[in-house]
Amino acid sequence: MFLYLGLYTWNARTGYLDTIAERTGLEIVSYMLSPVVWVKDRVGEWWEHYMALVDISKENTRLRSELDRARAEASLAVEDRMELQRLRALLGLEALRKRPAFAARVIAKRFGPQAVLKTFTINKGFLDGALTGTPVVTQNGVVGRVLRASPHAATVLMVTDPGFRLAVISRESRTPGIITGSINGQRRLEMAYVAQNARITVGEVLVTAGIDSSFSKGIPVGVVTQVTPGNEILFQQVHAQAIVDLDSVEEVLLLMEEGSAPPALPAAQADDSAKQPAGALR
Repeated sequence: MFLYLGLYTWNARTGYLDTIAERTGLEIVSYMLSPVVWVKDRVGEWWEHYMALVDISKENTRLRSELDRARAEASLAVEDRMELQRLRALLGLEALRKRPAFAARVIAKRFGPQAVLKTFTINKGFLDGALTGTPVVTQNGVVGRVLRASPHAATVLMVTDPGFRLAVISRESRTPGIITGSINGQRRLEMAYVAQNARITVGEVLVTAGIDSSFSKGIPVGVVTQVTPGNEILFQQVHAQAIVDLDSVEEVLLLMEEGSAPPALPAAQADDSAKQPAGALR
């Protein structure tokens, strides 16, 4: 009792025990609360990082979607530019200066290697001006002629078909002949009725002779690849390759008779064509 009263009196005068108790209590509280605060801070940081990652994930998803859309638009732009270049080349064809023409798109190719005829289908018919026998060309040369037509579609017989016939003349030696297709090879041609004494050589370009009313004179048809003298016949055997890669044709021009006008578009199509850029297909 005397010891307690003595310490109490001494502490009342000095306050030393209160200071020790206060500091000890604060230290204990600090040790107890520090882990709690640390856990709280870590949880807060994790939550902030999680929310940031969620936002980043959403932003990445949005950016990927925009990138995919931009790539698709860029791909379409490249295709449109290539189509525009092809159409400009078609419109610059020399034959257009001599006779009117109109464009058509290839909508179906030859149906398999065993097909009876070498043909493809275009999106123009006899109501559009694609009559049977109409010459079909590209900016590079002869493609064929219309074999049969419906009101709004037509079948084109390719120059490489064995049933195709066209009068040609070699550009350098001016040797005349008749071009026919061949059953061998996709682009192989044969030039018939070439005289034995004709001076035709490999590499010469064969062009249309213009002796009929279908193809204008001077349109490239093929390139001579082989010349063989006919020992037992009256004519040389001349082989050529079609100037146009028919497997890659996408747009063609149909040549009309001189003095005629391209077919008029229906009112609805005419309004749409007015909105299209120059050189677009009708």
